[in-house]
Amino acid sequence: MDTTIAAWLPMPLLESLAASPWGPFVLPALIASLTAGFVGFSIPGTIAPMSFISGLLLGIGGILVVALGVLVGSHVLFLASRRWLAGIMQERFGDRLKSVSEHLGRRGPVYVVIARLTGVPHVVVTAGCAATPITSRAFLAASLIGMLPAITLAHMAGHAL
Repeated sequence: MDTTIAAWLPMPLLESLAASPWGPFVLPALIASLTAGFVGFSIPGTIAPMSFISGLLLGIGGILVVALGVLVGSHVLFLASRRWLAGIMQERFGDRLKSVSEHLGRRGPVYVVIARLTGVPHVVVTAGCAATPITSRAFLAASLIGMLPAITLAHMAGHAL
């Protein structure tokens, strides 16, 4: 039984994509869109495997591909949560959320970075921040800073193979 990483990946398909004339664009776009979709749908534990695969297949540029996918997926989830869940959370938690909301409006990016570094579930951080007055630009920048070490670490593990 073959237990290498290549046995789990559809290597003939990936090699044919990479060998095609548009290969340098298709494979990174595929990885970025899969990452964005997985993060946008809040599938837990997807950032590390996608970073690992991008390191295995794309080399050092895979960090940017996965970071782009994570930012797009996080932004979509943030905007959807703000659109549909913020009002429900305001009605349900009311005064308790108001005091937290004022504090996070001032220092929200710091808490987002800390939550991303410590491994708080992605959907909890994103939906929680969507109910506060933190701007989407500050949320995305803080999310990128907080998730970049994990992306880089998993990417380098895949790149080492």
